[in-house]
Amino acid sequence: MKKNLIIILLLLPALSCSTAFFLKDKVAIDELLAQKEKIDSTDNPAESFLLKNSLNQKILVIENLKVKDIITSTNVDYDFCVLSEIQTEKGLVEIYIYTKNVRRISQLKKGESVINVKGAFYRFFSMLDNYYTKIEITNSIIEIE
Repeated sequence: MKKNLIIILLLLPALSCSTAFFLKDKVAIDELLAQKEKIDSTDNPAESFLLKNSLNQKILVIENLKVKDIITSTNVDYDFCVLSEIQTEKGLVEIYIYTKNVRRISQLKKGESVINVKGAFYRFFSMLDNYYTKIEITNSIIEIE
């Protein structure tokens, strides 16, 4: 009886962490960009903060992304980052994909591999370049097609 209790107690945290990822609402890239427009158009910083926080509770799902590049990560929690881009109604969006699965990243080929991604939306950011916006996705699951 004690053995079973110990096993259950050890497995409970792993189970609760993994199911939380799957119970979150999923969002598509178009919905995410519509929310970005709302964030950008508001004058109220509190409203902007709440909109950003609501997005952080979502899982972004993007399919058929071509791997543009694989770089070392600037995010301290990850070793590598997969770069991709997608054309949307708003313009070209660059996507930074972070995952702990180094083995999966090692199987990717620049400019060739096509992937499907599910991950936690982290943030929008912009630079002085030709992209409408850039998106960071953390805690990602990458599937190679």
